[in-house]
Amino acid sequence: MSGVMGSGRYTHTGGGSNFLCLTNNPIYDKYESGFQGTAAIYGVEYESGSFPGFKNNIQDHNAPCAVCYVRSRGSQIMIPATNKCPSGWTREYYGYLMTSHYDHAHSSEYVCIDEDAEVVPGTHASTDGALLYTVQVNCGYDLPCKPYIEGHELTCVVCTK
Repeated sequence: MSGVMGSGRYTHTGGGSNFLCLTNNPIYDKYESGFQGTAAIYGVEYESGSFPGFKNNIQDHNAPCAVCYVRSRGSQIMIPATNKCPSGWTREYYGYLMTSHYDHAHSSEYVCIDEDAEVVPGTHASTDGALLYTVQVNCGYDLPCKPYIEGHELTCVVCTK
């Protein structure tokens, strides 16, 4: 699988903190149109300056990505921006990509929350410890607006092989 790298915006104190490999063919499920200002994902660009170690000038270019499978090892992967597994893989569950709010003082990794999410019984209270928000596309900042759609919540899938 190949695609484009995505993560939180470098100026935000919160939101997702890890880099994800986003598919070139996102699949949307349910969504609210427009950006609601909660969690976001952006494209990733290289900031290598004049570092001479790379064969090509990568400064300010967007970063691609790939996910590989090694046959001799058991594998589990979370794939953002789709609800389908690659051929030959088993879908364990699918749902929505979530992380902390982009403007909160704490950043966290992006996680895939099952569409049929469960709750801890007896815990319906807003005590505001760590918080999860659905991740919305924020295209135009290095994330291509085609095929990605501004403000749409991203799906995700967990696959095993």
